[in-house]
Amino acid sequence: GVVTATLSTPFDYVKIQAQIRGAAPLDVLGAALREPRPLAVLFRGHASNCLREGVFTAVYLGSYDVARAHLVVAGDARPPLYAVAAASAASGALAWVANYPFDTVKSVQQSAPPGTASRSGLGAAQALWRRGGLAAFYRGIGPSTARAILVTCSRLVAFEWIRGLLVPTPG
Repeated sequence: GVVTATLSTPFDYVKIQAQIRGAAPLDVLGAALREPRPLAVLFRGHASNCLREGVFTAVYLGSYDVARAHLVVAGDARPPLYAVAAASAASGALAWVANYPFDTVKSVQQSAPPGTASRSGLGAAQALWRRGGLAAFYRGIGPSTARAILVTCSRLVAFEWIRGLLVPTPG
């Protein structure tokens, strides 16, 4: 989670700023690099992103093992790919719903106009709460969760399929 967040935070910042400002990503990056503290700008929302990635990974991989175990046919060494797809999709959806508030807080932090004081994760969460209570943390969750299901499902289906090719079946 932390490694992924460290790699993705600057990219997320550039993406969100480009979307909001209608600017080219390289222009956003250039503006950030000209700021007095460019790393502070590019890593705005990093703590929230670490929480997002950590929660997602823990819930996703933890619930996948449980779901996969329930979908494997007794006596089979390997689950059928449809069972992997079902377990991965369910785990991905659960993980995304669990981490979505952290993603929303991170997006609020990263969408602040350039040159403004960095808003803390707590400050962003308080602003969200004032704007709409708990529901404000979950705006847009439907399409985002649908995307997460597709991404996570394809990821573990590919993993299990390749593992089946490379690792011989016991017995």
